[in-house]
Amino acid sequence: MPVYQFSLLIQAAGTGLLLLLYILVYQKIRLPALLEWIASWAFLLAGLGMVWFVNALGPRRDLVFANHAALLAHALFLLRGIRSLRHPKGRRLAGLLWLAPLLFLAWQTSSADSTRPAFVPLLLAAAYLVAAVSFAVTPGSTVGRLLLSLSFVLWSVEQAVIGTAFLRFREAASLPGSLQYAGFAAMLLEMMIAVGVILLLFEASQTRLASEMEQLRHSDLLLKEKSVRDPLTGLYNRGHFNDVLRRELASARLAGATVSVLLADVDRFKQINDRMGHAVGDDVLKFVANYLTSCVRESDFVFRWGGDEFLVLLPRTDEIAAAQKAEELGRRMPHIPGTRRISPSLSVGWATHHAGDDFSSTLHEADARMYRRKVKGGGGQDEPKSGLLPPS
Repeated sequence: MPVYQFSLLIQAAGTGLLLLLYILVYQKIRLPALLEWIASWAFLLAGLGMVWFVNALGPRRDLVFANHAALLAHALFLLRGIRSLRHPKGRRLAGLLWLAPLLFLAWQTSSADSTRPAFVPLLLAAAYLVAAVSFAVTPGSTVGRLLLSLSFVLWSVEQAVIGTAFLRFREAASLPGSLQYAGFAAMLLEMMIAVGVILLLFEASQTRLASEMEQLRHSDLLLKEKSVRDPLTGLYNRGHFNDVLRRELASARLAGATVSVLLADVDRFKQINDRMGHAVGDDVLKFVANYLTSCVRESDFVFRWGGDEFLVLLPRTDEIAAAQKAEELGRRMPHIPGTRRISPSLSVGWATHHAGDDFSSTLHEADARMYRRKVKGGGGQDEPKSGLLPPS
């Protein structure tokens, strides 16, 4: 077996291994670029295989055309894969239009003119040089990019030398002895490319995994936040109250401070629902929620306690400040748009929790003050509302 054919056999073996590697990696990392490279190295393997048919059956134009078409398609899909790696959302089908001029070029270079076949390795050299530059500016593993760029530069030089030699010596068998071993060099370069691709894709997969983990963490935070929020008003719900209360009571004990609570009830809310509809009632609740939130400190907590009731937890607030805040919230309640026939107001009760007391008694005290204010304002409440114990 001539040395040139043996070196091509070695290169074909390396090409087949690299193709198998791409297929195996694609099973784990579903990147569109890998599909392009699988097609590229499949065409390269087919092109190398066609050399054997040319040697066995003679330089028939149809066989030479198939060989040139496969090698040029290898270059096309190589560059398409790099583009897909750099721009994953780019239009991939439009690039297939290049197949038509490549087939025409393959047909032209397969003519009887013995100098034309030399243009195929020269075109491959140009494609490999473009690939080297593209990998150099592609984000990813520095070592992987360096290895890929270096490999394609050397492969470009090898193909340029082969193409130039064909212009002079016409046939592969007539090439100088050193060029007869070009297939061995190409096989080694393909192995270097395999290592570079693995490094590049590994870092890309790690980056994508980190991004997906961050998205999952963000989604988990959103779900947790949603689980503690009232869907209508956006305030904390009653179920979240115990968690906040435990934390704030522990903080107050360490700081030697007190915690106060406000209970607010919307006056004439039932009349609004009955006469103006539940949609208006929902708007009233949202308005009151925004009003309460805007009137308290960032360190305070506003809860929708249930129905038309709201609870405001005031960390580090004594009795005087709590009473003033309750008076202020009830007095400054603005007119709510859309309720001109029934003007709702806000009855607010307050209480300050003392160390050693059960917090349920603090809530009852605030509820009683809220009821007295409601009766004083003519709210029509007969007795303090039940069910104000903190959820267990």
